[in-house]
Amino acid sequence: MKVAVIAGTPVDTRMGVDYLHRKDPSIGTLSYPCAADPRGCHLFQISGTEEKQTYIETIYRKAIGDGTELFFVYCNSLSSSVDFDSISDKYGVLTVTPMSAYGRIAEKYDTIGVLAANNQCTKGIEDRFTAVNRKGTVIGIGNLKLTEAVEQGRDPAEIAERFAFGRMCGMFEANGCEAIVLGCTHFPYFIKELSALTALPVIDPADIMYESLTGR
Repeated sequence: MKVAVIAGTPVDTRMGVDYLHRKDPSIGTLSYPCAADPRGCHLFQISGTEEKQTYIETIYRKAIGDGTELFFVYCNSLSSSVDFDSISDKYGVLTVTPMSAYGRIAEKYDTIGVLAANNQCTKGIEDRFTAVNRKGTVIGIGNLKLTEAVEQGRDPAEIAERFAFGRMCGMFEANGCEAIVLGCTHFPYFIKELSALTALPVIDPADIMYESLTGR
């Protein structure tokens, strides 16, 4: 099986590749980042719809030409700003994105806290979540600086302290959240530190994505 990993930057693209290899070392991967850094990815995501679709379709054609069988979009904010469903249908290939995980999450929870890279992403997650769970509520935080801190390789414990994870978890808990969702694929980088500060389950959508990719 050969999988094209599409993500926002070289860092989270590598994280997606590493995630798949941890799950199954036999998976072949090809890497396709869309920007050089988080800011560049953010600016790409707020560009025109036609511009985004054209660029992503260029990646699809190259990846298919390179023998790709499946697409794994390892970026929440990218998958919330590009219509991957229509592109997947156009090229007749399976594409798994973080957005595809939120329907499953919405079947289990009514109120979730989301920590994302930007607020465009929190909107995309909210749209997908409430399309499945009409009484559902998403309480979101979008913070590009947090994504940049991960890219800079800062110590996870330092990130947790600097960005006030304890108070953030308290806010989610006080608002009745049943779980905290990592709405950015950079954020498993500090999942241990975040989980230590809350009794709420911390969900990495990548695990649901992997199940969809492999049928396991």
